[in-house]
Amino acid sequence: MTQARSQRQTPPGAPTLRLCRCGLGALLGLTVLLAPALACHSRKAKAPDWILSGPAPTVMAVSGQAGWILEQPQFQAFLEQYPLAEQTLELLLKRAKVSPHVETGRITFYVLTTPRLDGPNKAQPSDFLIQLGSFREPAALQVAIADAFPQEGNLSLNGREHPLFVIMDLNQYHVRAVADAEGRIWMGDLGALVKLGGARLPVTGPVAEAAAWINGAAPFQGYLRPQGILADAGAHLPADLARNLPQGIEALAWSVTPGTGKDSLHRFELAITGSPSGVLQVAPWLQRFAAAATSLQGAPSQAPEVLQENRRIGLKAQLTQTQVNAALAKLNQPGIRWRAGHP
Repeated sequence: MTQARSQRQTPPGAPTLRLCRCGLGALLGLTVLLAPALACHSRKAKAPDWILSGPAPTVMAVSGQAGWILEQPQFQAFLEQYPLAEQTLELLLKRAKVSPHVETGRITFYVLTTPRLDGPNKAQPSDFLIQLGSFREPAALQVAIADAFPQEGNLSLNGREHPLFVIMDLNQYHVRAVADAEGRIWMGDLGALVKLGGARLPVTGPVAEAAAWINGAAPFQGYLRPQGILADAGAHLPADLARNLPQGIEALAWSVTPGTGKDSLHRFELAITGSPSGVLQVAPWLQRFAAAATSLQGAPSQAPEVLQENRRIGLKAQLTQTQVNAALAKLNQPGIRWRAGHP
């Protein structure tokens, strides 16, 4: 990541979304960095804590193991669309002397509202939250933040008051950090932090049900709520994109476990929940991807698998990065990239 820019005096620009335009590809493109190939696990699995602890209004989230995710070009490009978030994270890690590479925790980025797509500067870049969770010594992390930043006021969470720490004040933005009762650190503008006092994602809702089919220990994970994006963006979505988005899809969760070398096999998992008709719309695309991967020269010994239920469908695959991109090219979809190796 770039060096912290704590002296910036102009308001951060509004985030943008890069979109592709082909059926499920259009849906996946909304996440900016999502890999559209991915493994269905035990139906008794639970959603990861970073998902269940997120505020209900979240429309999209990306999470990764701290040291690994900060080095990924796709995450860096994603974070650069939210300059205030990038600056906040860099400043906290630097001043609190947090070394992500020796930590076992996760850094999660939550998008709370969808930027409008019909013009520049229509979104509020403060509508994000960053979570530092599952760190090895959460109490020590809280002490480091308290030593590095001044306290100012409190935030009520579940009936308890938690101290707020001043990360920065920049024009109309007032970025603070707060630790919740479980030791997670949350950072964001005050207008976003107050949403932590409201409803959380339901443990049996569409997002949690999709997340139960991904690898909760994977270095790179994320989810998307298409209905929330459609509700936020409404008529501001480009007409061709709105036509190509599968209808009835409620949640999409994914995980990636990269191999340790350039030509290593990477493990992908994708799970989608929605109405029966929505699942039926998505199924052909997943089946075509599995078929495209299987037909590649030097195809993997373990073919991609598709698992389908009435309201849920999933795909799992173990492929090299070259094979992933070759299969996507057969479907006229853009390629993906990440650095090999993981914690």
